[in-house]
Amino acid sequence: MLQKSKANHRWTFGFTYFNEPHKLEIQMEAWSKWPGNVDIFVVDDGSDIHPAKELLENFHLEDWQPTLQLWRVTRNIGFNSHGCRNLIAKYADTDCIQFLDIDHVMYAPDVAKLKQMKVGSKDIIHHKNYNEYQQTVKDHPGHMNCFGIHKDLFWEAGGYDESFTGHHYGDREFLDRIFACEHRKIKSQCATSMNREGRHGSVDKNVEKTEYTPGDDKFFKVPLDIPEVKKLRGTKTQRLDFPFIRIL
Repeated sequence: MLQKSKANHRWTFGFTYFNEPHKLEIQMEAWSKWPGNVDIFVVDDGSDIHPAKELLENFHLEDWQPTLQLWRVTRNIGFNSHGCRNLIAKYADTDCIQFLDIDHVMYAPDVAKLKQMKVGSKDIIHHKNYNEYQQTVKDHPGHMNCFGIHKDLFWEAGGYDESFTGHHYGDREFLDRIFACEHRKIKSQCATSMNREGRHGSVDKNVEKTEYTPGDDKFFKVPLDIPEVKKLRGTKTQRLDFPFIRIL
């Protein structure tokens, strides 16, 4: 059987997690069938109710399966998924990173196909996206948060702007900066599968950061409306501006 070896890893699959054990369990079931020579990199964004460690510390992968590492933001600072992605890009052992939201699954055949792709330093890879609730397929670029990218292009674009930490905003802003760089878009033969109907934010002046209600899969609260959040752009230049540790 193929033995794991970080020297042979070509892809890191990066996930951010926050208090959704049911979504993580779906991912774990998929990971258990993935091919080897890829690394799964999970960042727990300060979960204060259901830490990812509770599930992952007893999750066993064989030598011929993927490797896994878990990091944790040590306090809940609100929506910090983008900072977590900067952390993944900083510490990933591979040049190629596939970012996936916790509610987006890539199944084993597509992981195998992605492993076979040749990726250059200017490449960003888009996949089709299947919505399990609507039972529809969205053609490339699929879901904008789920893409593969070379580290060089990620950092040439500056990484995610952590000025938006605590606010549910910033995905498209970063993609615009990527596309402003010299780059090559690749349409893969892979697909991701989305297992959430969709979440919507509402402004609540009584909250200071994005807040999620446990068990509510559709709504969340945000402190500012979008025009106000946009004004925060570039007010923070430091990346990884939050406390974190490696757990596994």
